[in-house]
Amino acid sequence: MFDDDEEEEKKVDRKNLSQVPSWLMVGFLGGVVTMWLFRSSAPEPVPVPVAVEPTVAVTVETVPAEETVAAEASLAFAEAIFDTYRDWVFWTDDKTQVAVWNTATMEFSDRFEVIRTLEGDYFRSIPEFTRLPLPGYGPPNSPILFTETTEQRYKREIRLNPDALPKREKPGPVELNTLPPPPGG
Repeated sequence: MFDDDEEEEKKVDRKNLSQVPSWLMVGFLGGVVTMWLFRSSAPEPVPVPVAVEPTVAVTVETVPAEETVAAEASLAFAEAIFDTYRDWVFWTDDKTQVAVWNTATMEFSDRFEVIRTLEGDYFRSIPEFTRLPLPGYGPPNSPILFTETTEQRYKREIRLNPDALPKREKPGPVELNTLPPPPGG
C-alpha cells in the first residue's frame, strides 16, 4: 500500500516543477507585513489651525423653479404641437424656426429652432428669429408662427406675382470696332 505512494513520488521530477507560485506567495505576504508595519508606525495626524477668511456675500442669479418648469413644459408643448402642424413648415437645410403661442404673455414669445435628422426632430430655444416670420400663414387659429428665409420669400412672391419683375429687353448685338492695321503693314 505504501509502495504505490513511493512509486508516484519517484515518477515526479521535482527539478522541473515551477518555483513561481511559492515566490508569488512570499512576495504577497511580505507586502502585507510591510503595509501592516507602516500603518501601525505612522504618527497620528495633528489638526492644524486654519485661518478663517471673512466671507463675502455673493449674489447669484438663479432661475426660479416656476420658469424652469414653464420652459420644460413649453418645450414639451412645442414638440407635441409641431408634429401636428409639420406639413406647414418651410425647411431649409433641414432647419426651420417656429414660435409657439404663450398664454402667459399672450403672444408668440416661445421661439425654437427645429433641426430634423433621420433619428428625429431636435428643438433648441432661441431668443430671436433669424428668419422672416409669416403672420397669418397656416391653418386658422394656429398656435404656431412659422418662418421662412429671405430667399424662400422672394421665390414665393415671384411665383405669386410674376408681373412684379421689371421687364428687360434683350440687348442688341455688340458692334466691334475694327482694329487698326499693324504698323509697317
